[in-house]
This record gives sequence, C-alpha cells and structure tokens, in this order.
Amino acid sequence: MDTLTCRSKSSEIKVKWNCNGYASCHLHASNGHFGNPCANISKYLEVRYHCVKNIAKDVKDKPIVAFNAYTSQHLVFKRNTPVNVVYDKLYYNYGDAYNPQSGFFIAPSAGLYIFTWASVVVPRKIFDTEILVNGKRTGLGNCNNESSSGYENCASTFPLVLNAGDKVNIRTVVANYLHGGGWSSFKGWKA
Repeated sequence: MDTLTCRSKSSEIKVKWNCNGYASCHLHASNGHFGNPCANISKYLEVRYHCVKNIAKDVKDKPIVAFNAYTSQHLVFKRNTPVNVVYDKLYYNYGDAYNPQSGFFIAPSAGLYIFTWASVVVPRKIFDTEILVNGKRTGLGNCNNESSSGYENCASTFPLVLNAGDKVNIRTVVANYLHGGGWSSFKGWKA
C-alpha cells in the first residue's frame, strides 16, 4: 500500500479549524482525532505554514463593531402577524450600532458582518423568523416546537455584506412565543 497517498480526507480542515489564527497550536496525529483511513499503518501529521502580519496592530486602529443582545422577558405573539423582535438587554454593544429599544442594528461602515440569533421555545410553541436588511428578507430561521413536549433551542447564522447605514433586524414570520430571561439572543459583529 502507498502510505503517502493514504490520508484522512478531513485532516486539512481539522488543522485549519484548530490552528488558524493562533500563535501556537498543539495537535496529535491520532485515530481519535483524524480517523483511521489506513489500517495497520503508523500515522504522522505534517503541517506546512507561514506566518502573516499580526492583525492585533490593525485592530487598534479600527473600531470594533460587535453586539450581544437578549430578551429579558418571555415574548408572546399573534401567530401569523409579523412583528419586529426587540432584544431589549445587552451584554455588550461595541460601536453602539444596536438599538435595544427598536431591535435594529445600523451598520456604521460598509463590510462583511456576521449575525446570529438563538431562540428557546417552550413545548407546543413556534418561533419562525426572518432576518431583514432594510426591510427585505435575506434569510430565514426555523424554531418549530409545536409537536414536542420539551423545550427547543434553535439558532441561525448569516453573513451579510452591508453598506454604511443599512438596517438589520429580526422579524417573526410564524410565531407565538419566545423564551426570555437571557435564553434567547441576537448577536452581530463586523468581520
């Protein structure tokens, strides 16, 4: 058997996920981590890399835009009536781009932004949503728990290329409940 071509197909992505962006990285070439594509063959891990400039210097010159908002109370909705969801409390709001009174994020500058929202729904309830940019749907999130007797935790994440001044928010599509108390959240940051 040619041992140089027998390799784990997922090894490259696993190394990238575990090592990219770090000053040092520790991985073990083990069957538990990378699988066993070549039975009865000794394993090794060979990594070639090059260092790039320290982005920490650039970050000091650029403002951080990131927020983490959550619902402090349980929210009840009319099932088929779209409503803008307001995540009314903040863990942080770097750049002050998220408004906890309106539920809107306003992009302070053009670029790539990542948004994610996590939703907890009690038994027999639903919280299907959409993410809007300037009032237009750019993605959907599903959290249908109507046929379950337990709690459901759902999350959706979308990368969005925004212009300065673009408004982003979450709106219900079909929803009647969202669990509060910090369990449901809306987060975003500029990449």
